[in-house]
Amino acid sequence: MTAQPLAPEDQARADFYALLARLFYGPPDRALLDRLAAAPDIDAAAPDSSLAHDWQALKRAAADADEEAVREEYESVFVGTGKAEVTLYAGAYLATRAGDNPLVGIRDFMMQHGFVRRNSVAEPEDHVAALCEILRQLILQQRGIEAEHSLFTTYVWPAVRPLCDAIEASGRTRFYKDVAAVARAFFAIEHSAFDMA
Repeated sequence: MTAQPLAPEDQARADFYALLARLFYGPPDRALLDRLAAAPDIDAAAPDSSLAHDWQALKRAAADADEEAVREEYESVFVGTGKAEVTLYAGAYLATRAGDNPLVGIRDFMMQHGFVRRNSVAEPEDHVAALCEILRQLILQQRGIEAEHSLFTTYVWPAVRPLCDAIEASGRTRFYKDVAAVARAFFAIEHSAFDMA
């Protein structure tokens, strides 16, 4: 059975997840910064115009960004020496009962939905970039809204709000403050859509 063509709004969602995965996985290179700066605008008349506003700010930040400065920002905030100032691992933000391990739940979800961890990837599966990539694949492979909803509400939504708070509160973020604002606005739209579904 052939999959139906992806609806434009689902393609747009998948593209947003791909962008966030890339930006959270590592600092953008000059080519990505240039593509971001030249990206089309988002309709400000859309139901949630905060995404359009934050998207404009990110585009301006990308246009003005120095690639080396953004790389240093990423490494100083998210990698650091010893303990990172802001962790990109969802497990750090998820309140769990004694004995619960979000990483185990994420791995179980991946196994149930046919996702296999690549041996070349060093990051644990609860890295926010990995979660965004899984959601992108769920959309592209048309696995169904139930699978997307389950992963999003259990592991993504509860983690990204405090993650974005931490990025925005950091005194060492500049470019990533705009990334966090776009991420927050996008995830809020996703949360509302899942609630309606």
